[in-house]
Amino acid sequence: MYSPTGDIADYVQAIWFARAQCSGESWLPCDGAKGVIFLLSGRLNLAGKPLNSPYFMQTISTQSEKVTFTAGSVFCGIRFKPAGLAHLQKVNHSLVAPATLTGLAQALDQYANLDSFIDLLSAHLNTPKIHHQAIEHTQKLIHKIINLTPLSTAYEHTPKGKRQLECYVKNTCGITAKHLARIYRVRQARQLIKANPQLSLAQLALECGFSDQSHLNNEFNAILQIPPAKYKKLIQQ
Repeated sequence: MYSPTGDIADYVQAIWFARAQCSGESWLPCDGAKGVIFLLSGRLNLAGKPLNSPYFMQTISTQSEKVTFTAGSVFCGIRFKPAGLAHLQKVNHSLVAPATLTGLAQALDQYANLDSFIDLLSAHLNTPKIHHQAIEHTQKLIHKIINLTPLSTAYEHTPKGKRQLECYVKNTCGITAKHLARIYRVRQARQLIKANPQLSLAQLALECGFSDQSHLNNEFNAILQIPPAKYKKLIQQ
């Protein structure tokens, strides 16, 4: 996996490549974002639906989704940041143009690797940033939410009003700022469990800002599709 640098890093969180040695399944954690997947060989199902060629545009991630794959499957993709795809589309960025994505799908083959995928993308990754005031204000708010700034203070010190920013986030993310904050609070809980599986769920709820353990259980299960207690057991195994 490769994390881009420069201006494009405001929109793209990762460029990745995978080759399955055997058939299996995995869960993709929810991040409130979208992505594009290129299937080079084999079969790949996401949330029970087969991925189509030449490429597949992932919808907004509001719950963890199961991906299944056959032995020998080769696939790669671009994972955007929340609202990243919509922002690139709004300024007609070459990276997300249908002609670019179709061309990438045609240029890739089953013998590709991460380096060759990045090489194919390089011209688009180095395109200078196009300044757009509404996008920049939205990015700043989303960045605060991802970094767990409480919504009660996230809107402070911004040149736009709360309602206007809420509309920007909803229109570009596909979900509300409140929903995005819920996702990243649960992601924080997941990371704390991984870092310290011995932490009690009551303490975890307190540290992550949930009203109580029941609130943590409901949110964790709704977004990650697994109860926190069961997730703890998996981590401890």
